[in-house]
Amino acid sequence: MILCISDLFTMTGMTFLVTEVILGTWKFSATACTVYLVFDSLNKFMAPIIALLISRTCYATVCLNKKYQERAANLKFALFQVTIAIILVMIVLWPVFAYSGVYDIYLNANKTEKSVFVMRKCNFAPPPSVELGFSIAAAIANYAIPLGGILYWYMSVPLFLRRRAETTLVGKTGISETAIRKVITTALMLTLVYVLCWSPYWVVLFAHNLLLSDSMSHRSMVIIGYYIHMLPYISCAVYPLIFTFMNKTIKDAHVQLIMQQRRRLRSLTGDAARHVRQSVVALQEMNVPVFFRRLSVQNQMQEELPSTSTTKYEKVSPSPSTHLTTEGNSSHQEVQSSLETTTEETVECMDSDHDAEVIEVLL
Repeated sequence: MILCISDLFTMTGMTFLVTEVILGTWKFSATACTVYLVFDSLNKFMAPIIALLISRTCYATVCLNKKYQERAANLKFALFQVTIAIILVMIVLWPVFAYSGVYDIYLNANKTEKSVFVMRKCNFAPPPSVELGFSIAAAIANYAIPLGGILYWYMSVPLFLRRRAETTLVGKTGISETAIRKVITTALMLTLVYVLCWSPYWVVLFAHNLLLSDSMSHRSMVIIGYYIHMLPYISCAVYPLIFTFMNKTIKDAHVQLIMQQRRRLRSLTGDAARHVRQSVVALQEMNVPVFFRRLSVQNQMQEELPSTSTTKYEKVSPSPSTHLTTEGNSSHQEVQSSLETTTEETVECMDSDHDAEVIEVLL
């Protein structure tokens, strides 16, 4: 986990570096310059030290007695080791805090126009004696000690397992041989990455400080120096990958996580499909013409009313019976008009209720 966090710090610092490369000059403050150089140096120190602590933990878990095994597997003890390592690295990095800053470089001076091109660069520029002492201390703490510890502790584990397999009654089994091959493979991969990525870096660094400072300033050597300077970043990114691929527990946890996410995705797609089907049904109900519903309601209500005769009356002189018939006809017309009004109100009410149901389904 600390390896991954260290890589995250490096990515944060690389943001400043990429911005400087694109713009051609440093656009940030002196504090940002110090933060960038500290993050960059901290990752270069912490990645080998964490690899060293992991190799020590592997050795203690397998080869030492039960007391040391329990302590090596304790999370609090691991955090204590990491804290002590960070404090020691910060002490070694004190020149970075003291001699880092933003420096102005003057280029293309024009005496006629009295103009000059100013380029600002973030740089670590200690005195030569401090720089040499810092390089030696960093090489010992960051290269020699981790390399020796990784080789010793990782190679001690398969030797211990072989001796125990030969002295026990069980002898060499498939499980012990698999464990031995796994430890040897991890040790060889870490050592190979460590030597290939860090050896050129330190060789070029000391060559630049001691022997070939003038010849290293040529354009071809500068380009080679950039590629060599990139190698430690590659090693810092490879360390978490090595430990992840070689750790069965992490791979099993990753498989379980992928299965959980797939089940969750299937559940979400099932819910989404159900909501889509409900929305389609609601839209299909909304597409039924409204006047068909009104006609059906009117026909139903007219069938329920009693039938009324539609006799054609002739115009005669007013008489009591004629007057009664006229009143009956006017009463029939009033009933018909009230029936139509009631039917329209009922249909409008049904339309509003249906629209409310459709809106509720869509919501």
